[in-house]
Amino acid sequence: MSVLDRFRLDGRTAILTGVGPGVGEHVAKAFAELGANVVISARSQDRLDRIAKEINALDGGRALAVAADAGERADLENLVTKARETFGPVHIVLNNAAAGVVYAHDGGLWANTDEVWKTAMDVNVLATWRLAEMTAQEMEAHGNGVIISVQSCGGFTPIPPAVAYGVSKAALAFLVRSLAKALAPHTRVNALCVGSMSPDGQEAEIHKGLGLAERNAIKRFGAADEAVGAAILLASDASSYTTGSTVFVEGGRVGTVA
Repeated sequence: MSVLDRFRLDGRTAILTGVGPGVGEHVAKAFAELGANVVISARSQDRLDRIAKEINALDGGRALAVAADAGERADLENLVTKARETFGPVHIVLNNAAAGVVYAHDGGLWANTDEVWKTAMDVNVLATWRLAEMTAQEMEAHGNGVIISVQSCGGFTPIPPAVAYGVSKAALAFLVRSLAKALAPHTRVNALCVGSMSPDGQEAEIHKGLGLAERNAIKRFGAADEAVGAAILLASDASSYTTGSTVFVEGGRVGTVA
């Protein structure tokens, strides 16, 4: 086997949540290009259909679009069922859905209402737990399971007023380590921490005034496709001895924090 062959995903089925015009879309297309069957989900069916159509138009591309709210257990159960019915056992889960961010213009710190807290925990933490529970048996059976949860700088460095979001992402970091220990050796569980990113690498309107790019070492926003290499690494046999870890693709914001 050549070095590059270790990055192939031929015949494996990958479920990806939170697939939109950013990291999720780029990773889904990369997984498909490397031979995986991809099952993409988000709340917007129209967006999913467009991405799935583009993947299926590729030579050998195999994609299924399933609308799902990652915060709803029933939706996740349907997502896993549809994936199995279409492609067979699940090998890879990428938890990319995120929710619960509060901005200053939303009302500040106390805009973190009970509903915001619940949404943040359901989507950012419990979705990872639920999908692990739903796929653990088949991953144990084939012995090559991978769970990747997309982490945020907000789980390592406070970003008030988004307290509920930050706490949920901090909880996710511990859940990743806990699942890595509990599900080894048949399933590897890791986190991918992405920083200030947008589809095209330009600062989004909602982020203006927050100085996000200035907080990292590289001093710019990242483009969504810059997270693809790390996602492929974690999903593939190239990281077969890696579990319970976090790969940072955040321009040095966490790694160089003063």
